Amino acid sequence: MKKTIFKKTIAALTSFIAVSAMALPIASGAVDTPTINDKPAVVVATPANTADVTVKKDIVLFNVDGSKILSPNITYSYEITPANVTTATITTYSPDDLESDGKTPKTDAVPITVTVKKGIIGAITTANDVASTANKVEGAISFGAADDANTNNNTVKHNTNKESEATVTLSNKVSGSMTITVDANKIYDPDYGAEGHTNTQVNGPGVYRYKIEDVTTDATLTASGIERNYHTAAGDNDECIYLDVYTKYNANKNGLVVYGYVLLKDTSGKDNAEITYKKDTSEETIKITGFDTDSENEDNYGEGTVDKADLTSDAYHTYNVEVCKKTVGDLADTQHNFPFKIELTNTHKVTSLDDFYYVITKDGSNLDEVKTNLSAGGAWTLDGNTDSNLQLQNGDKIVITGLPVKTNIKVTETNNTSDTYSVSATNLKQPTGTGTDDIILESGEKTGTSLSVASNGTAEMNSTLELKKTDAGDKIEITNTLKDISVTGLLFSIAPFAFITIAGAALLALFMRNKKDNESESKL
Repeated sequence: MKKTIFKKTIAALTSFIAVSAMALPIASGAVDTPTINDKPAVVVATPANTADVTVKKDIVLFNVDGSKILSPNITYSYEITPANVTTATITTYSPDDLESDGKTPKTDAVPITVTVKKGIIGAITTANDVASTANKVEGAISFGAADDANTNNNTVKHNTNKESEATVTLSNKVSGSMTITVDANKIYDPDYGAEGHTNTQVNGPGVYRYKIEDVTTDATLTASGIERNYHTAAGDNDECIYLDVYTKYNANKNGLVVYGYVLLKDTSGKDNAEITYKKDTSEETIKITGFDTDSENEDNYGEGTVDKADLTSDAYHTYNVEVCKKTVGDLADTQHNFPFKIELTNTHKVTSLDDFYYVITKDGSNLDEVKTNLSAGGAWTLDGNTDSNLQLQNGDKIVITGLPVKTNIKVTETNNTSDTYSVSATNLKQPTGTGTDDIILESGEKTGTSLSVASNGTAEMNSTLELKKTDAGDKIEITNTLKDISVTGLLFSIAPFAFITIAGAALLALFMRNKKDNESESKL
């Protein structure tokens, strides 16, 4: 269903002002008049001078074959500033003029219009604010290893969308949030409560609007393997959302309290979004909960899925690779463990320490799963010459899961036997219908798809392989071949001497025969 989302923010103020909120589609014939009580707007049950506003953030997860993955490691940055409102208004009804359902106006009810005010920046705080920037407040939402206290994203594996699927399940994601604290008394008087200060009203009750902008840099997104899917058509402004804070006098009339707030997104009026009862549905002012999947994919609000081509939430695409060992030939030792070296590099120069995991299978049994991460330079190495777990015999393998976009792999095998093996390598998992790819190897100064590698020699991939978006992922198979030798090899070592002996005897017999014939002719 398209446009099953809240389409307007309509508010109904209490005794002093109306409360804003946005309209929801309702059954045919009903009056479309939601109030602040309609979710996801928040009504504070017991109005207080301070209120904590939660702003959500989601990243949708993908994997080539739908395997579970670890969270990307990224910190999103936000700036909160006063919205530059000049003409914004909210038109709604007083709660006293609504029926018991809180939505339907009573007969002859009169709508109320109030003007939205510019937010007071001194009334806003977050955990990540930089005190030196007085004209704005900074915020942050972290994912991955830095987020231990939140959802343990760096240790918990999460469900993903299979890369080839055309429909995205929005619940396959990681989630984070930040808290913005609003102090209504600081709106009332920026110096409220300061030592030696007599509280003086500077700003009265009303609706105050703040702008929350995602200022995460492209470099940060790229370094974390995050793909931003915001629409970039003219008029879109998905990086910004707005916070309307509803205030009224406290009981003593010497300060303000917060009794509700609404997060909203508007792609038409931006800072001056007007929230109007029965607002023209061609305009796009909607109640949201932050930078989360519901809010960013408003055409599918609450439906749980979206066409992949229409996804507007940030996405994290990941890839898998398997390196397996095969030993063939009647003289090949299928139980011998060959040291492998696996090197990962990232052409995006990932600096976010993105987490992934691997499992080594030896002699038919899986070893413990190991969680690890790329280095600050986007690299990672596991060397079987120093880690005996990566010494593989016939049938053994290592499977690495959840690597970020633009990750490349290079594999090197050491022949630590006294025999000379023929070594080849193949990428077995390719897009459907393309078959397999032989991998060029090098050993010393030799290169080719099949090389003779002597004792203590190495065979390494001639170049790195970029992991692909295929259903199966990539599977690199290293094959060592040692064929049986012919038993006639023994004759090769004695044949020259036997040939000389036999030939000599034949020549001697021929000489003696000729000599005898000559002697007979002489007697005649």
